[in-house]
Amino acid sequence: MMEIRFHGRGGQGAVTGVRLLATALYYDGKFTQGIPMYGTERRGAPVISFLRIGEARINERDLVHEPDMVVVLDPLLGKSVPVTDGLKRGGLVLINHPKGGTETGLGGPFRVATVDATKVAMEIIGRPITNTAILGAFAKVTGMVKLESLAEAAKHQWEPRIAEINIKAMQRAYELANEPVDVSKVKADEVVEQTRTRKAGDRDVSGWRLFRPVFDEAKCTGCRRCYILCPEVAIGMKNNKAVVNYQYCKGCGICMEECPTKAIAWVEEKI
Repeated sequence: MMEIRFHGRGGQGAVTGVRLLATALYYDGKFTQGIPMYGTERRGAPVISFLRIGEARINERDLVHEPDMVVVLDPLLGKSVPVTDGLKRGGLVLINHPKGGTETGLGGPFRVATVDATKVAMEIIGRPITNTAILGAFAKVTGMVKLESLAEAAKHQWEPRIAEINIKAMQRAYELANEPVDVSKVKADEVVEQTRTRKAGDRDVSGWRLFRPVFDEAKCTGCRRCYILCPEVAIGMKNNKAVVNYQYCKGCGICMEECPTKAIAWVEEKI
């Protein structure tokens, strides 16, 4: 039996990704068990989901504490979440990252494979929803599931138009995935876990962002639509122009989507 832990952020499709992969593996004749871990997650907040794969019926029912593999949907998540905790010696990490396995900030007695799933998702889907791209890379680096089975699972999950673009993302990521490399001699970056605080003024969700909104003051008409709709109350008004407090901004993108004058650009955070 193989046990896998998925790390992502709310809105990236980690739970849906596990469901798609479990379905595709079932089509390939495997026994599977997907376990979503629901809580008070919000868009941008770290989320976890689990998957077990076996050749016989799976009787385990608890969460996966010592995975054989870890899949990470967000390239910045490893800076604030200990994504490799419990990973078995000689295990495998597949992470959404634009560089090679030795440049991800992860290090230890395991291997790391990478794919720039964000780039694939933005080019094909138009949004940083990286779950289907990471599944294409999973098929490449593990050989455990067929691309055709993933495509069939996508067709079962979505209407034809949505399924088609997600299948293209899988195929493209399959082509671009980098093979696993040994990182046992790589020094891991320090993980600075974000803790909740009772003081509202100390609230900081900036570490949730993969993209940040950048406002063009010349285009802003002061309509206050972004100010009203921001779920984190990160946007204020100054001289009838919208301004953002990046400490409170989690990068959900609602302001950009709702701006009637297209005064907000979506800029990827540096990795």
